Amino acid sequence: MSWMGGWFDPELEDLFHDEPELLETAQQVRASRPRVEADPRFQNRLRAQLVAEASRGRAALGVRRWWRLGPAGFAWGGAVVGAALITATVLTFVSNNPQSQTVTGISQLTAQHSVSPNQVITVAFNQPMNEKAVQDGVHIQPAVKVSFSWKDNNLVISPVYHLAANTPYTVTIARTAIRAASGASAAAPIYIPFGTAPTPTPVPVAPPTLTPVALGTNGTGGSLLYAPDGSQLLSTVGLVPGSSTASPSASASPSPTPTPASSTPTPEGAISAAPEVPGGLVEYTSSGTATSIGSSPSAIAYSPNGGRYLAMAVDDGNGGSRIVTSLSNGSQRARLTDSPTQVTDLTWATNDRIIYTDGTTIDSVDLSHRTAVLYTLPAGSGTITELAPGGAYAYVSPATGTGGSLVNVNTGSGPVLHGAASDVAFSGDGASVAWVDESTQPGRLFTEPLGQNAAAPVSMPDATATPSDVALDYRGDEITYISTGSTGVADLVVAQLANATPLAVTPISNASQLTLSPAGDEVAFVSTAAAGATIEQATVPGTAKIQVNGPRIPDGANDTLQQFVQAQVGANGQPDLATLAVLSTPTANAAANTPQNLSRAYVISAYLKAPGVVQASIELIVDPDAQHTNARVASETVLLAQSTSGYLVNSVDTSALRDESAGPHIVQVTSSTAAGVTTLVVTFDSDLKSNTVAAAISAMSASGATLTSTTIYDLDTRTATVTIANAPAGTLTLDIATTLTDVEGQALANSFDTTFEASS
Repeated sequence: MSWMGGWFDPELEDLFHDEPELLETAQQVRASRPRVEADPRFQNRLRAQLVAEASRGRAALGVRRWWRLGPAGFAWGGAVVGAALITATVLTFVSNNPQSQTVTGISQLTAQHSVSPNQVITVAFNQPMNEKAVQDGVHIQPAVKVSFSWKDNNLVISPVYHLAANTPYTVTIARTAIRAASGASAAAPIYIPFGTAPTPTPVPVAPPTLTPVALGTNGTGGSLLYAPDGSQLLSTVGLVPGSSTASPSASASPSPTPTPASSTPTPEGAISAAPEVPGGLVEYTSSGTATSIGSSPSAIAYSPNGGRYLAMAVDDGNGGSRIVTSLSNGSQRARLTDSPTQVTDLTWATNDRIIYTDGTTIDSVDLSHRTAVLYTLPAGSGTITELAPGGAYAYVSPATGTGGSLVNVNTGSGPVLHGAASDVAFSGDGASVAWVDESTQPGRLFTEPLGQNAAAPVSMPDATATPSDVALDYRGDEITYISTGSTGVADLVVAQLANATPLAVTPISNASQLTLSPAGDEVAFVSTAAAGATIEQATVPGTAKIQVNGPRIPDGANDTLQQFVQAQVGANGQPDLATLAVLSTPTANAAANTPQNLSRAYVISAYLKAPGVVQASIELIVDPDAQHTNARVASETVLLAQSTSGYLVNSVDTSALRDESAGPHIVQVTSSTAAGVTTLVVTFDSDLKSNTVAAAISAMSASGATLTSTTIYDLDTRTATVTIANAPAGTLTLDIATTLTDVEGQALANSFDTTFEASS
């Protein structure tokens, strides 16, 4: 009965209808009866066995009587005995001919989507194999350098450098290579599709605490300022022990020295000694030595040329200020100009020009005593409370409430810092600003590059706490602030700004005037108690090991991007439509642009395309399975733009799913610039032939000129590190040619290029 698969046998049904378990077993034996060509000796052997059975039957009376049945019973009994004899004979024949057994192999990894990258691949065969033939037929995509071993009939495939994380794999063993030791073969090739789990998120470790040491005592108010090399710390209202202190004398030749065409500044006067002045300008070293170098200024700044000079605003005794320069130790003072009103902040624009403010106007003076009014604040607009180092920008605090603004000193206009009031800080290079949004409770911490209007929130260890007293290091890589929880307990936090990773969190009370050293390796503050105010300093742990990973884009954009990609993958092949809707604008149509049944995704690259706009390249992956043995991939370009509520995805361009090409693939490109050197880290999914990597990778300027670079390939991490010295600032291009090949000799299917940003 071919329409029923040939398994139905009415004799078996009638014989075992009262014993369903035996019936099922009999049906399975009947259905799986091998189809083989009869051995020419089969009839003779069967006849001999039947004759022997007949002889044994006649010799035993009991057995003979058992066979004496009625016609129907005899027929059924004969059928059963005949079937048993035939089955036994056929099984004996098959067992004596192992070549007829089909080879099969299975793996515990098949169709798994979260395999550990450290897992070995095991294939279990149903009989002893021709081991070399099988090994020669193994192919893994993406390519992995492996070693082979055997345990009984199990092939163990061990990656030399572990599997790549978050990657779809297909292990194929060609049908012609699947040969048993006996010569038996397989009916089809073996496919083992699976995917690896992402790199585990590190278990959060409590950040270390600071160990502050006291440098000296402080007066009331004032500010702290590090020397450019971080070796000294100035307090504008410091105190020194003893009844009197020696003050440096001034030479007849003041400094800094003007250009030859300039007139010589008039010395302020030589002071050989002075009684102790509470709240004077005091220099502290890390050893605890305190030296008074002058009277207390209302504002102070080091010159850009390594801090050789100081500029100060000192009280003139008439309600105004005198702008004075000196060597960094306070000697050789020279007066540049007077301000009829008190100067509240100043900075060096160049080595011979100083910019200062009294809260209403911004003025400049150079070493030739030439002055200029740069900006006047409109009446009722608030107060100019801080100048960015270099003097290009100023912060104007609001007259009431929140919503202070930045002012470009040259244009007289600038963006509002949402919710800003009094807690605002600039980086030492004048390129970044951080502030506390005080319009919400609890307050929120934000940062942005100056001139880009691209605010990004900074995550805090305690999301319910309120930040205050913010400070940045020279390059804006680190931030420090006070985090006050809902119970009133305050912590001093030092964090890596790029990803908000806390470097140190220390319980503290009554701390103010937080200041980071230019390198971010020291933090200083004033701790106030009933006995007075103490200047304290602590080493920031781990600063020598700081390395920014991932795309150098605003934190808020990076957070939105990662959440958006995760929502596209979703769970069980279904995207998280609710989250996609929250993270994107309606015009992006994110739900319609997201393929179904995604298994994983990764962000290849992301960069700041324009102020407040981030572009990212993404690969969306569907793992291979038994029905589709190739991984499928869709390429996606996403644009994120800043909004009042943070960054949102406002454009999604997704290609159709296609079979992933053979050969290696690029899964991520990150870039960073430090000390004039731009470093790219390119991550691959395959083990590569090392001698093809450097020649295939090049970097180009915006004009198309090839930049001088060096490339080092790390076998263990599958990463190529590209170093470009003196790269021009701006958007550059990374290109990878198809001469790049993996360990199986497969080339990159198509040339790859992506853009990245190099900062000055």
